[in-house]
Amino acid sequence: MHVSTGHPVPIEEVKMYTEETYCASSDCGAWVLKVTWRDKFAENNESEKVSYDIEVLHTQQMKTVHFETIHVMPNKTSYYHWRWTSPIPLQCTSHSVRLRRHNEHNIGEWTPLYTHKGQDLNAATTTVYPHDQVFAVGSNITFCCIVETDKRPLSEFLIRISNRTYITKPVPFEEPSTPNIHCDVEGNPSGSTIFIGYPPDDQNLTCITRNLTSLECIWEKGRNTYLTLNRKTTYTLDGRVCEYRKCVIHELKKQVTNWTLIAKNPLGVKTLTDTADPTHRVLLRAPSKISHDAYARNVTLRWSWNEESYALFPMICQVKLNGNIYNKTFNGMGLTSAVLINLQPFATYTAQVQCGSYEHFYEWGDWSEITEFSTKEDIPEAVDVWIHYSEQTTSVLWKPLTQQQSHGIITGYEISIGKIKKDLKTQLCYNITSGNEKSDRIITVSAKNSAGPSPPSTIIIPSYPGEIQNAVFNWLKRLYSEVDISRINGKNGGFEMSWEEYPYSTCGYVVEWFPTYKKTQCAVAWEKIPKCDSGACNTWNRSGIFEEGVRYTVSVYACTDDSPKLLKRSEGYAIEKQPGKVVNLKGENKGRNVELSWDEVPLEQQNGFIQHYEVIILLSGSETIFDPVTTEEPKVNLKLDPGSYTFRVRACTSEGGGDYATHKMNVEKSDQIIAATVVGCSAATLIFIIISVLCYRKRKWLKKLLYPDIPEPKLAGKWITKGFYCTQMTEGYMKCEIQEVHSLEHPAISGSLRVLDLISSNPKVVPAQHFYQNISESPADVSYCPVQKLTSIIENPSYNMTIPEPF
Repeated sequence: MHVSTGHPVPIEEVKMYTEETYCASSDCGAWVLKVTWRDKFAENNESEKVSYDIEVLHTQQMKTVHFETIHVMPNKTSYYHWRWTSPIPLQCTSHSVRLRRHNEHNIGEWTPLYTHKGQDLNAATTTVYPHDQVFAVGSNITFCCIVETDKRPLSEFLIRISNRTYITKPVPFEEPSTPNIHCDVEGNPSGSTIFIGYPPDDQNLTCITRNLTSLECIWEKGRNTYLTLNRKTTYTLDGRVCEYRKCVIHELKKQVTNWTLIAKNPLGVKTLTDTADPTHRVLLRAPSKISHDAYARNVTLRWSWNEESYALFPMICQVKLNGNIYNKTFNGMGLTSAVLINLQPFATYTAQVQCGSYEHFYEWGDWSEITEFSTKEDIPEAVDVWIHYSEQTTSVLWKPLTQQQSHGIITGYEISIGKIKKDLKTQLCYNITSGNEKSDRIITVSAKNSAGPSPPSTIIIPSYPGEIQNAVFNWLKRLYSEVDISRINGKNGGFEMSWEEYPYSTCGYVVEWFPTYKKTQCAVAWEKIPKCDSGACNTWNRSGIFEEGVRYTVSVYACTDDSPKLLKRSEGYAIEKQPGKVVNLKGENKGRNVELSWDEVPLEQQNGFIQHYEVIILLSGSETIFDPVTTEEPKVNLKLDPGSYTFRVRACTSEGGGDYATHKMNVEKSDQIIAATVVGCSAATLIFIIISVLCYRKRKWLKKLLYPDIPEPKLAGKWITKGFYCTQMTEGYMKCEIQEVHSLEHPAISGSLRVLDLISSNPKVVPAQHFYQNISESPADVSYCPVQKLTSIIENPSYNMTIPEPF
């Protein structure tokens, strides 16, 4: 390539200027340098591009900071344009530009330097560039500080690019902010403030009508720009200046129309457009003056419109009831009322109304103000009734109605047993008095409020012959003996029950549960399960309603047209706890074996199923450690060496062991026990021998002392032994019978039995009882004689007993 010299430069009319930058002041920092020129040798008919080299230098240091070659089509009459963005504000120092033309064969000479002067030539004080400018998030900005001659900044301005100018390394800004940059120079500090934000990001321009006569254009705010005051985004719609997010056009064209919105801030411009027929974009305003007329189960809402143009506009409306959309819409020309049905009696509601176009529905309009109303009372729903049989009583129970079921304030309950009616205030169970009913008893229960009683809930108690109380007990015995009480384990803090389908069930099943050992009158709970075809109806699972450590009895009944049928009964703990302490712990020493025994934990304190007992053995004065002994029975046999032991016993459930019961005892050596036994037996034998010898030597004396001879009675005169019996008959008389006793030598003589009537001269002497006396054999005995004379002839023999002297 040939480099020409001595030829005139073809480039002429070179102009250089800076592009204006948005800032609050006129001298905040320029970044863009623009250069224009003409080429007098360029020919318009040339087919090949012509090339220009452009070089930018820092003037004072004559240091090249940018070099670029551009290729353009030749144009003799037009100006060429070139634009360059400086990495530092152009005010920081003077910038010079020169150009040259070249092609494949020749390279032209450089033009003279064209210089844009920087502020470092005439700045009177320390100045920082840029300042008061807006930059986008993510920018890397280089700052410069112009100082007085022969001075140097003390901060981060470390790179010198002219006699008075120092710059920083590029500073990144990754978040929206308003940073302050300081240039500390001794005696004359300075600084600048810049603004970091985003360009406009508004979206979704939509033009609608609210009153059917004017147009409102709205849009969504996009990302926050973080720019305020004179740097915030401005909006124009079809040349009209608009407020933020809203622009009103008072002329409504009932045809398809285009709208254009321009959003602009110092960092950029965003253009949005929309096209529609305004009559298909109706967004109704909120109804006003909303009121109500409430009854027990329905309410009428009424409202009005502030826009006269709505009176003949076909609309559709919906209601928000207690925060939820009502399941029915309402439509009509200029609609002003709606009736809501199937409401809950004696309940408080809130309601709002909003409407939209019925013919060309676009969106629901604004919600009205909230109105609040209360429905009136109505009769309660039927109560849930159940009957509970126990060994002591038969009780009718019913569940309290919820607020939704009561339909008002419950004032009491009415229970009917046959023809007897009773009013109850707050109780939820009633014990039935038993009698001798010959037919089933129908019991009904109703809840009452100010609107009246609820529909009666009915339950039937079967009748039994004879005494009803005994019959009920017998029925209970038969009922409970039909099923075995099984064990049920808790699961997730509750119980899960399943049962076989009962073919005669007509109204489903009932699951009943109550604390097994804490029976109170109203402690029974139940749940009714409707009958259905799926197997899920034969299962029940509940949790979170049972107490810890309490045993529950859970029963399943089949609901029939007659009385309930017990299908299954189980007992268990929903949540087990550690049990209480065992009682009556005692030990018995059997040689080297020790038998420990104890009573089980009381049922009310078991707190779970007892899985086993744990026995801890401690030997006094020894470091011997015995392994714990476990047993399922409330006793254990232990083979131990002699010594003093402490036994600790506790019961264990699935949740661990309870408190220990303690018992201390000594275990003796076996030879000591044998020796003690031999000595005792020997001593007892010796004493027995001594006593036997003494008794033998004194046997005669002992016989006289303990077994003396007893003499026979003596009779006066000649008598034979006869039996004489007397009985008091009337006042002063006795009836006597004589019965002779014969020996083998004197056979019985006929007629020996005589009956005597004795007359007592002193009746009070003879008691009213039988007497036995010995009477004379002489047949000449008188038939009637005073008793006192008869008794006087009988000799009462005495026993001449001699007490021997002691030896």
